[in-house]
Amino acid sequence: MKTRVLAVLPSVLWLSLPSWAAEPVRADLDGDGKPETLAVQWDVDKGGFTLKVGSASVQAKTEDPNEGGLEIVDLDSGDKWKDIAITTGQTDGDHRVFLYGFDGKTLKPLGEVHALTEAKGNGIILSDSWMGFWNKREKYVLDRPAWKIRAVRQPLYAVGAECKVKQSFAIVQGRGDKTPVATLAQDSRIQVLAADTSGRPGEELYLVKSSTGLLGWASRADLEGKTEGLPFAG
Repeated sequence: MKTRVLAVLPSVLWLSLPSWAAEPVRADLDGDGKPETLAVQWDVDKGGFTLKVGSASVQAKTEDPNEGGLEIVDLDSGDKWKDIAITTGQTDGDHRVFLYGFDGKTLKPLGEVHALTEAKGNGIILSDSWMGFWNKREKYVLDRPAWKIRAVRQPLYAVGAECKVKQSFAIVQGRGDKTPVATLAQDSRIQVLAADTSGRPGEELYLVKSSTGLLGWASRADLEGKTEGLPFAG
């Protein structure tokens, strides 16, 4: 949901540069004290952009071919490098941030994230994406020697939501085990603690705590159709 995404304000260490790359900007990316000239050219027909730093260039395809923003970010304030973030997309579904480094000669694609929700200059990026009624938070770490960001795998994703049961349903023992743990009573309140998003989109499973303190798994369909109070939105 667009309004939800906009409400999650990034906590990022930005340098003071224009938000849009309609005109070239200058910044010292490789720490040699000499600023480089950066420019980004958008190609709506091809659905992507070309980033240029000096004589180096790199191309990328995007889901949303419209012009986006270019910023200089300091992903790791402990080293001499500054990095480039190009934001694309106008909705949460097609929103992406493409990250690049520059080693003085070559542009290095670091990877892409859904959003720069938090990047405090410690080499860690936290990225939120809207999942219908909660934000999925993913963690990435910067591997500067490899010039890549790497995802840190989580077994589950924290949800932390509460709702009311409007139609009784069962929570089960495991993600592959349909044996009931408990049947949730109508009008009782439950907590949605965590999510397993390893399945297909829209079919994630949720770890639920009943009003009696029991834990079990529920489907998205059960939460969406048989509870109230969760802010479901696309």
